[in-house]
Amino acid sequence: MKLSTNSKSVLSSFICAAALCATTASAQTLTSNSTGTNNGFYYSFWKDSGNASMTLHGGGRYASQWTNNTNNWVGGKGWNPGSSSKVVNYSGYYGVSNSQNSYLALYGWTRSPLIEYYVIESYGSYNPASCSGGTDYGSFTSDGATYNVRRCLRNQQPSIDGTQTFYQYFSVRNPKKGFGNISGTITFANHANFWASKGLNLGNHNYMVLATEGYQSNGSSDLTVGEGAGNGGGGGSSSSAPSTGGGKTIVVRARGTTGQESITLKVNNTTVRTWTLSTNMTNYSVSTNLSGGSVVEYTNDSGNRDVQVDYISVNGSVRQSEAQTYNTGVYQNGSCGGGSGRSEWLHCNGAIGYGNL
Repeated sequence: MKLSTNSKSVLSSFICAAALCATTASAQTLTSNSTGTNNGFYYSFWKDSGNASMTLHGGGRYASQWTNNTNNWVGGKGWNPGSSSKVVNYSGYYGVSNSQNSYLALYGWTRSPLIEYYVIESYGSYNPASCSGGTDYGSFTSDGATYNVRRCLRNQQPSIDGTQTFYQYFSVRNPKKGFGNISGTITFANHANFWASKGLNLGNHNYMVLATEGYQSNGSSDLTVGEGAGNGGGGGSSSSAPSTGGGKTIVVRARGTTGQESITLKVNNTTVRTWTLSTNMTNYSVSTNLSGGSVVEYTNDSGNRDVQVDYISVNGSVRQSEAQTYNTGVYQNGSCGGGSGRSEWLHCNGAIGYGNL
């Protein structure tokens, strides 16, 4: 992160440093089994032992961490009831490795029949498509990837209806997504329809969440989930915007210094989405079919407001702000847009240009 030495930037850096240490007033950390609603989203947190915890942030964002003394835990944010027609966008950070047993998945339950299902986007040391005694049902393509399908039987295991015997349905992404910064889209109807074509029927939907799961491992996550094209926003609020379809997922990782800053993503001079930022670095996600030059514009400078844009990514391909083509909002050499420094900061109304992505 590069900061200029003018007085406005010095003040901003002080405020930003403080913001990094702050926790939003609405944040709630769970350490024992719990379900409920938070900031308009359903959440579920379950563990059988250990130090796993999950923190609920604004909108569809949650963070988690767990250690090796945890046997099994799973949690996330989403909806209750879920739906076979959901289109789910997600973005954020998935902090595991190939040596850790963990999943990142769209996860849920139905009744009549009692089914536990997973759409696995990424996993660590264990591929659930290899579950013992399971049955393979082939593969299909969805959202730019191939998914391998497997059904497994759980005999007298915990469920939403107590200890029961039930089937699990798995769609496992191939290739799996990696670790670290991550984003994607899950068109759940494609999974439900393929399962049904193989006789793997779902029942009446209970909850559906974008889940992190860990088993005898350690790791962390910081993820934001949203529904439908253009609704996978971050911790702040978002304004309405024209529908732009879902050809690619763009993530803008940014924060403000006061929590009142607004930024707008434009592609080919067309507004795709506007967000009001939180003071925590957050991934703001949207899907669009637009192509062309991409810019992040800061629109409501006032007082101590400033914006830091860490990066922009398209379908998981990241371009850091230091690789920008221009910045008209940085305050350098005594003026807005002055100088040629490739700063992450927008101190004034202006924009960072990223070129064609």
